[in-house]
Amino acid sequence: MSDVPTVSAGTDAGMDPKQLNGKPTDGWTFLLPPGWARFPTGEGRARELDAAIEQVVARALPDSMPRDRAEPYRHMLRDELYKTLAESQEAGTGAVYLPTEPMDGVLVPATIAEVEIVSDVGQDPLRVVTSILSGGYEQSDPAEVDGRPAVRVVQTKHNMRRDPDWPEVSTRQVLYVVSRDEAAGEWLVLSFSTLWNSEKTELLAEALVLFFDALMTTFRWAGPGATPMSLPERTVPGSA
Repeated sequence: MSDVPTVSAGTDAGMDPKQLNGKPTDGWTFLLPPGWARFPTGEGRARELDAAIEQVVARALPDSMPRDRAEPYRHMLRDELYKTLAESQEAGTGAVYLPTEPMDGVLVPATIAEVEIVSDVGQDPLRVVTSILSGGYEQSDPAEVDGRPAVRVVQTKHNMRRDPDWPEVSTRQVLYVVSRDEAAGEWLVLSFSTLWNSEKTELLAEALVLFFDALMTTFRWAGPGATPMSLPERTVPGSA
């Protein structure tokens, strides 16, 4: 357990809950495996995003490398990360989690997005889902996330193409829509996405969905008044 980094997020992430006013669901934390990073993409968090990207670049291409050889690759990595995250920023996503290192030599085709939503009081969680997903979904199940009611939803799409130069792929998106505060109509959405284009990579995608479900079992509220389980002190690069 001590080798597994944690990531903390939410309104008061990274601050001492005892020193703040608020409620337990104002912050949250969960475990992530090594090789992942959290990128704050919410409004007003440009400096935090810059810092997160620099952490990832520094880890991938450390200062010990010859500057004349490493600097072009640093620029390329920065540009690619900003390009990847730009769409999430425009969509109002609070944070994006990306694998930044291969796992056993394999690039991990997955992302996790974090979105906070305010709806009408008493809103059905499936109506919150339909406000996010286009094209419906094929599976929904009631769930509980650290004591709060939630719904888990799965959407699969085939014959998708990012742009004309990319091959067609299938995608699977798994959402946990969690009620943070019924009286205020506050929701937290954690959305996992993966893709595949062959039988072999489909097996990897199925394994990655299981990984995300396992990750969600480690989710704990960490805002003022919360008593989350003891987690390691280490955080992933870019975490708040």
